[in-house]
Amino acid sequence: MNGKDQGWLGARFTRMSTGLKMLLILSAALLPLGIVAIWASVHSAQEKNAQRRDELFARLAIKAQRLDAALSRAELTIGTASAAITSAPNSRAVCENTLRRLERGPVPGHYALYAAGAELGCASVGLVVPARSVRAPHGGTRVEIMPDGASLRLSVFGESGALEGITEFDRAALTELTYIPGTSRNFDLDLVQGGRTMVLRRDFADGPLIRTYRGSEAAAGGQLGLRMTLGVQRIGTVDFLMIVLPVLMWLFAAIIGWLILQRLLLRPLALVQRAVSAYRPGDRTVALPHVASPAREIGDLGTAFEDVVRTVARHEADLEAAVDRQTRLVREVHHRVKNNLQVVASLLNLHARGAASEQVAAAYASIQRRVDALAVVHRNHYAELEENRGVALKSLISELAANLRATAPASASGMAIRLDLAPFYATQDVAVSVAFLVTEIAEYAMLCGSRSVAIALDEGEVAGTATLIVESDSLRRDTPCDEAISDRFQRIVTGLSRQLRSTISREESEGRYSLAIAVVEKAERG
Repeated sequence: MNGKDQGWLGARFTRMSTGLKMLLILSAALLPLGIVAIWASVHSAQEKNAQRRDELFARLAIKAQRLDAALSRAELTIGTASAAITSAPNSRAVCENTLRRLERGPVPGHYALYAAGAELGCASVGLVVPARSVRAPHGGTRVEIMPDGASLRLSVFGESGALEGITEFDRAALTELTYIPGTSRNFDLDLVQGGRTMVLRRDFADGPLIRTYRGSEAAAGGQLGLRMTLGVQRIGTVDFLMIVLPVLMWLFAAIIGWLILQRLLLRPLALVQRAVSAYRPGDRTVALPHVASPAREIGDLGTAFEDVVRTVARHEADLEAAVDRQTRLVREVHHRVKNNLQVVASLLNLHARGAASEQVAAAYASIQRRVDALAVVHRNHYAELEENRGVALKSLISELAANLRATAPASASGMAIRLDLAPFYATQDVAVSVAFLVTEIAEYAMLCGSRSVAIALDEGEVAGTATLIVESDSLRRDTPCDEAISDRFQRIVTGLSRQLRSTISREESEGRYSLAIAVVEKAERG
């Protein structure tokens, strides 16, 4: 099993290009360095992520402390202002002055101050508060996020449980309060109380290289929760460079190695390869370029190919001469066979003229027609040998029709032969069978007193075939003819169709025979 795997891998490696092999070798050599560099970068990134996580929780605690400090300062200020309003003779004026100072404080907000009599002393414009003070049994403070989540309300109660004042901070003021200058703004910050949430910041942008950390811190004595979501980049710029550096080293090494290999070996080989690809069989020489390469083997390769080209050219010349001699010999054979068949046909014609009876003369004429048909095939095959396309069926059947008219007996001298032939070519074997088939049908029409014979050759239903159609009134079922002649005709026609590896379709009511024949080419109509 292992041997097979090694053989398969070895075969794949052998088929690779030289440049790809060089790249794989350099990659394997630099792989340990890359692994060590990547491991060190990942370890450094993990340590930095842990450090950023600790910074997150430290910053979250600072934000909670800032919020607590602002709430404590507001509580102390309200308590002091409430006592001052209660003891002042002109409490209304004192309340309004105190309210303006509170609104211009470090954390902008809206305030409402109550006197000791539980009456509303004064309130910021737009702040909705109860007209009379509510009470809390145990005093202290109460912090709540408003239902719309747009503001945070602080209610301060005195030791007696009476409401001393209300402070309401909007979202913008708390967002500015909880932001630590000099730090990134890429984080989410929410103030949470039960089912209510005040969104203080929504600037966190997640990404494929961002690691998300979440933390929470209690504020306002546990009445509120400050929740923070922060993203830390998994791989910093330095870490990224540490990972990319070995990759760059690998690329530079691969490129330098490839350039050297390309300049000294691959480019000269490509020039030789293009010259070799441009070579075509029959060329006597190959135009090899001048190769400037220190690799002497490349020049030797070009010289060896030139020697091979000269040897191949010499052998091709010998083969061309042999083929030419063979072609002339085949032409001569067909020519002599055609001449011999014509001599035989002439002798049969002479014997027919000197025959003692019409039956003997008819027998000689029948044999002569078949010899003529075979001679016509050889003559047409001889004519097409130069282009080697096969036998032209149109010329063959046309010549056969002329010979059949010339050798027709006196009783059939008026029989017409009509032709509609497409220019197809066929092999010699097919042409011989077609010639005999046409001769048999035409002679049968002559002997049975037919008035005409129509022969057509058209496209077949299957590619590479043509359809031969013969129509004659002698082929109809009700045409009177000698039974012996009809039986012999049917046997011969059936045998010829088998030689053509086809089946004759007989439409005896119309007097039509048709069959498919194999063809090798169709010429352009001229």
